[in-house]
Amino acid sequence: MSDAAAPPCWTGPGLLQTFITISPTSELRIETLEKWLDDVYIPALIGTGAVQSAWRFKAVDPGYGKQHMVLYKIPDLAQVQAGKLQQAPRASELFPKGGTVDDYVLGESKIFSFVELYPPDTREQKEGRRLVSTVRPSDKLTLADAGSTIIMAAMEPSPGGEKDLDAWYRDEHNEQMSKEPGYLRTTRFSLVFQHRTDGKAMETVSFLALHEFGEGHKVGSKVEPLDPMTDWTKRCMTNAKAIDAAVYRKVKSFGRAAESS
Repeated sequence: MSDAAAPPCWTGPGLLQTFITISPTSELRIETLEKWLDDVYIPALIGTGAVQSAWRFKAVDPGYGKQHMVLYKIPDLAQVQAGKLQQAPRASELFPKGGTVDDYVLGESKIFSFVELYPPDTREQKEGRRLVSTVRPSDKLTLADAGSTIIMAAMEPSPGGEKDLDAWYRDEHNEQMSKEPGYLRTTRFSLVFQHRTDGKAMETVSFLALHEFGEGHKVGSKVEPLDPMTDWTKRCMTNAKAIDAAVYRKVKSFGRAAESS
């Protein structure tokens, strides 16, 4: 097989985002699923060495279709591509009839590469007239615990609109978001792979932003446009092929994030 036919290599820090949906007819209770995630599966993923921090979230809006979300921050995506996460068993005696978790729930997983952290890490040292960061990009993804509330904003720009969307975040939207009460940080990612456990096709929404908030925030149950809504914001929203946004509350932290909280 030629090199041209080989899949692109994944490298550098990134994120695994998983949505879990239990159908009304499933024999698995949400309490059992949460116990398996908290006590068995997420610790097993961290035990592979590919994941250093993880969080389980619940949607604030009960009407939003993706109620349960788990985020795994990954120092090096090469370990994921090498199959390290597959070392964690997906079967359990906790389930009603044994089998794997996929027999009872729908899982939608997306793997993203790291794009930007805002505000930039402040741990820098002077080198001549330049400021040089003393922190590796992978460390930025694993040192801090997540905020208690996050706004998940995923967008798919129209063809050719990727640069404008990136510039909007870097030159306007990040700073505007940072002025909101309780704001902590924004981390942005770009999609590299996605998969549904039932094999059906997933809508492609390539660019993900996670806006984290802590004490004193004014975030409601649904994502609302910032006020004022700028012309650039209107253009990005109008030109987007798809937008998926929701507010989530942090339920539990795992791994290095739990140690730092």
